[in-house]
Amino acid sequence: MHRVGTTLVLVRHGQARAESGAYDEDTPLSALGRRQAEAVAAELAAKGGTAALYTSPFRRAAQTARPISERLGLEAVVDERLAEFSLGPLETLSPQQILQERPDLLFWRPEHVGIEGGETLRDFSLRVAAFCQEAVRKHGGEQVVVVSHAGTTDAVLRWALGLGPDAPWQMECDVSNASITVLKVWPHGRIQGGAPRHAAIGPIGDAAHLGALASDL
Repeated sequence: MHRVGTTLVLVRHGQARAESGAYDEDTPLSALGRRQAEAVAAELAAKGGTAALYTSPFRRAAQTARPISERLGLEAVVDERLAEFSLGPLETLSPQQILQERPDLLFWRPEHVGIEGGETLRDFSLRVAAFCQEAVRKHGGEQVVVVSHAGTTDAVLRWALGLGPDAPWQMECDVSNASITVLKVWPHGRIQGGAPRHAAIGPIGDAAHLGALASDL
């Protein structure tokens, strides 16, 4: 029996900066981030084969998706489930402070809440998983580009690895700005008699297409 898989191409947004120094859902791409977005778009257009494009609603992701949409001739569908996990007070820190101090690593248990009264890491895992399950069901045999964030990419990979929403967050993947991560998922198993669900992951955080434009934040 032929088993159909879906390829998810995960793109982290380009470098983001705001004049105020804030880093939140409205933070736009920097000049470098815009060039990175163009480089990602050129890479994806050269490889071809994309059937659909989805993006996080956050400004930096939507701006990264724009040149991809133009190059591929696909509408960028905004999906709220792809938004980054909100870390509350961290959003007042500069990107450099976040990288150096890494207070985000204090959030690791499924019940941890980023903002008082907000979602838990378990909730975050569940909403990202819901997007993934819908995407592979809707796009069987197709390639889908997903523009989002480092945390969202981690959540997608945890889902692909079979880590449930109650598993602690004890790992992360190195995905720099405008990097590309690829995974193929067979939601009904890859071969008859094999595992009922199968995923092939890699490469993770590929930034070769960026050359001198590569950056961490």
